[in-house]
Amino acid sequence: MKIEPTPPTPGRAAQIFRKVDSSTGISRRFTTFVAENQTLLRNLELYGMAGLSMADMVTDIMMTLRFLETGASDFALASGICIAVTLGLQAVGVFLMNFRMPWRKQLLEQLISWSLIRPGVDAYRVAMDHNDANSGANARTQMTGFRCLEMVCEGIPGTVIQLSAVFLNGDFSPTAIVSLASSILTSACISAHLSYHWDTSEQEREKQPRFYGYFPDSTRGQVIVFSLLLLMSLLTLVIRSLSVILLSWIGGFQLVGAVLGGELAIYLFQKLLRKDFLYWVPYEGFGGLLLAFFLRIIIKVAYDWSSVVQFRHPSEVGGYYSTFTLCFTVALGMVCTLIYETDNTSEGVEYYVEQRLAIQVMGSCCVGLLLSFVVFLFSIKPGYARTFFDTRTASKYIQDSWHSAETDIQKFNCLVFNEVKWRTQIGEEVKAWVNKMLPLWLDAEEEGELDVEGFFFDDYTKSLVPDWIVEDPTILNEIRNERVMEFMTERRSMAILKTSGSLALNPHSSQRWSGSQRASHRSSGGSSRSSRGRPKVVAQP
Repeated sequence: MKIEPTPPTPGRAAQIFRKVDSSTGISRRFTTFVAENQTLLRNLELYGMAGLSMADMVTDIMMTLRFLETGASDFALASGICIAVTLGLQAVGVFLMNFRMPWRKQLLEQLISWSLIRPGVDAYRVAMDHNDANSGANARTQMTGFRCLEMVCEGIPGTVIQLSAVFLNGDFSPTAIVSLASSILTSACISAHLSYHWDTSEQEREKQPRFYGYFPDSTRGQVIVFSLLLLMSLLTLVIRSLSVILLSWIGGFQLVGAVLGGELAIYLFQKLLRKDFLYWVPYEGFGGLLLAFFLRIIIKVAYDWSSVVQFRHPSEVGGYYSTFTLCFTVALGMVCTLIYETDNTSEGVEYYVEQRLAIQVMGSCCVGLLLSFVVFLFSIKPGYARTFFDTRTASKYIQDSWHSAETDIQKFNCLVFNEVKWRTQIGEEVKAWVNKMLPLWLDAEEEGELDVEGFFFDDYTKSLVPDWIVEDPTILNEIRNERVMEFMTERRSMAILKTSGSLALNPHSSQRWSGSQRASHRSSGGSSRSSRGRPKVVAQP
């Protein structure tokens, strides 16, 4: 019998960390402390991740200088390029997300990035729930995006570079070891943190209860699952890094490119074959293809090297393919180790790895990864293990989510996705439902009740409603105020920015306003409208 995970009841996610285990002694005191100080601990977690990110950048710079001092110019160049690319792309991202801000504010944001304190500032803004209305992305989105950027462009390649230097040069100095450990630990922590952060979000659990919610409610259970996520990410990064090094020694970088490039090509081909290549961002045409190609590769690489289980979503890597990728990582590690020869040399260079040692290290990591994954599946809430073997495409997932939706916010969530993925299958159903609900939402907004049963019909949400869905011209005119049109224009010209700005890099997020923000929104006229003679709609119980 197919087991479906039980959707959390309203407010259930808010009870995370409040269940105290029935243990005794030190364990009970620990779980009680965690339950009573959840806000403090979550903030400490944010700042801890930020501290690791900043420390990793500093140690990478130190290692680059050390490479120059020891004459390892190739490693110094590679490390320097990684750092420059990370900071450069971060600067571009800061500009694109803040281009509507005054130039002084933009300059300040750039200084934050180039002074290497961006992780700390992002953590502070998330902890304080600080969001700038003129920014193209909320605080959580910026933190997620920049940490993924650091992981893909700095943490992962930095690990490979420094591990290669250790094996080739025999550099076991404290600086080298600390920098290597920092790169591995930072990438693993970012991966585990992102998955934890999204799954324990009350908003995400409300909108997609059959995907989010695998973290247990008990403190002990959450600690176990988070630790397993951290271990899986760490082992994945180590296995992949060692595999690349061994492959380069066996057949050069041509073999590395052939193996990893071939794996990526298979992934993209199966996406095309299943008509699931276009990304979820509502952007079509040639630009949509380019966007999909770029983001599919970035997300796949991030998952390949760090096992970010958040990316098992059908709109991203997919459940079954994420598990296949993990198994491929284990197989790749073992095959590379078994065909590696102790006396393998290239141009007179002697390697500091004996075959027996390589087999022991790689074998331990591969077995550890498989065991941790199995234990992880048995440690999460019952029913959610199936999301790691889900074969549905994004289109099928959207259809199923629509038909099983129990709240407005769950139904409306399908409008976030690219129309190509749902219009043909459920377009008419969505159209009928939206036209039925629009008068109710607008009447509630007129009375100042912007948040109706967890559904927030603000100007950005209005901009997600396509013109072809609204049948009443009067209502269409009402929901197309100046601010809404601005959102729509910006999304057409820069789809990924404005969409991810409000939806946090995937179709699973929505920002709620505080009471003061709602008051400010109403007083500023952002939602000004008139009923134009339309009869008032009364909500039915």
